[in-house]
Amino acid sequence: AISPGHPMAIELAKKNNSIQKFINKFGSKNFTEEVLAKTEKEGLKIDFHAKHPFIKDKFLPIYIANFILMDYGSGAIYGCPAHDQRDLEFANKYDIEIIPVLSPNNATDFKITNEAFLGEGVLINSEFLNGLNISEAQALIIKKLENLKLGFKKTNFRLRDWGVSRQRYWGCPIPIIYREDGKIICLSEEHLPITLPKDIDLNQSGNPLEKHPTWKYTKCPYTGMNAIRETDTLDTFVDSAWYFLRFCSSNNDNEPFTIEDLRYWMPVDQYVGGVEHAILHLLYSRFFTRALDKVGNIGFKEPFSGLFTQGMVCHETFRLKSGEWVFPNEVVEKNEKIYHLETKEEVIKGPSESMSKSKKNVVDPENIIDEYGADTARLFMLSDSPPERDINWSISGINGAWKFTQKLWRVVSSCEEVFKVSLDEKHTEFTDKSVKFRKIVHRHLKSITDSIENFQMNVTVAKIHELTNEISLFQTNSEIDKWCKKEALVILLRVIEPIMPHLAEECWRQVGNQGSIIEVKWPQFNKNLLRDESATIIVQINGKKRGELKLPTSSEEDFVFQNAMNIQSVKNLITDVNLIKKKIFIPNKILNIVI
Repeated sequence: AISPGHPMAIELAKKNNSIQKFINKFGSKNFTEEVLAKTEKEGLKIDFHAKHPFIKDKFLPIYIANFILMDYGSGAIYGCPAHDQRDLEFANKYDIEIIPVLSPNNATDFKITNEAFLGEGVLINSEFLNGLNISEAQALIIKKLENLKLGFKKTNFRLRDWGVSRQRYWGCPIPIIYREDGKIICLSEEHLPITLPKDIDLNQSGNPLEKHPTWKYTKCPYTGMNAIRETDTLDTFVDSAWYFLRFCSSNNDNEPFTIEDLRYWMPVDQYVGGVEHAILHLLYSRFFTRALDKVGNIGFKEPFSGLFTQGMVCHETFRLKSGEWVFPNEVVEKNEKIYHLETKEEVIKGPSESMSKSKKNVVDPENIIDEYGADTARLFMLSDSPPERDINWSISGINGAWKFTQKLWRVVSSCEEVFKVSLDEKHTEFTDKSVKFRKIVHRHLKSITDSIENFQMNVTVAKIHELTNEISLFQTNSEIDKWCKKEALVILLRVIEPIMPHLAEECWRQVGNQGSIIEVKWPQFNKNLLRDESATIIVQINGKKRGELKLPTSSEEDFVFQNAMNIQSVKNLITDVNLIKKKIFIPNKILNIVI
């Protein structure tokens, strides 16, 4: 497929009106990848074919296609419809042959219909490439093409120019003036900063700076000639590309930052951001950091050591029949239909999409906080789904989180009998009951700690639910029991603090503690309590499972072997121990007997 702007297409158009019309329709420079992603794929077959470089007598049809851009590669691409959704849609539309060349399980009868296979796998239907993975096949293809002198390996960079200005009031003024003699002057540092005017009219269309009666008109500080200020402002990406550096020297009123502060604080240990910023914001941040290191030797090239991108917060959309969007709090459901609260007009409910001001599918957090509290909102957002996935905002989810906050308060209040117990006392003898309880508590503590460190916040919340239930069910019949319950309660309150800080502080005081809970160190799980006293050992013969044993974790190989020989299915296969060639024993896991 070749671009409408490809030299071959332009040359053919000189003698072909159909091609010329196609180029006129799709050859605009305004066609970007973003626009084309939403545009129906269209193509025009030409009377030429491409000879396949590896398959003898194989010729491929050539199409001029509206989704091929001249600024990508050479403006001509090989389509692979079985493994590219855009190519697949095009091939289905024009009845082009679709041959899978990648299979997830090496199956040669693998079929593709309406969805391209984009995952990992091994090559099929590809002659000398069959059985290779993608990276191996790519390397061999390049080597073959180079040997045939048909091509060579090259890395294409797709980074486009960054337009840093925009026609809006909000943003940093650009220190440029246009003098009446036609010269463009960049103002020096002594004439900075330029401040934006505050008496602007935001009710009119366009950039209010362009229409301001006085601000845009100035004098050249060097000649006194009349001049006009640049009314574009810098894109806010310019600020967000280095704001983390300013944080390092936030109290410095004379310069943005000092090298000493940067070398102490930077790079950022962990960056958590929305997936919509996973490209541009991070790319610009890296650019700024590398540029500053090159010109100022700041001592590091990468701004962030760790990166975690969150999913989007989504909500259903609502619009009137006229097409006007309405806010979720402006609608009401009645008799399985949705109506506008004020006009009573029926409302059309759309799909759940990422929240945006333009579609008005946003929820004011103040309303949620006023009704349920900030902790409930925090708990719901962390518990709904893994943080890297999108979250669907719902009132039912909020209600569920609210119910748990109430339960937590009730459980803590019901533990009054342990409030005065001192954890400073050391206990060496625990009952079987208390040991069992402490094992459960410390296993939950380890799981919560690990899941927080791995950003599995929904797992954290689930384990907090379980720990809360265990504490509520544990009955204290002795002083040892009370000590164990107090230990569990302190652990619970400390681990909920990052999620529900206000409730954690309130419960912390209720239990009888002074000071803030954030001053308390994170609890450490007891490794001894994580060990199992017994283990399930799988018994195999020649690699196949024939039974299992539950034995003490300290069991030696001979003891495990003797017990394994008493399993009936093992006896049936091993009638003579002299048949055994070797025993492979992995403590606490597997005993494999080879005969």
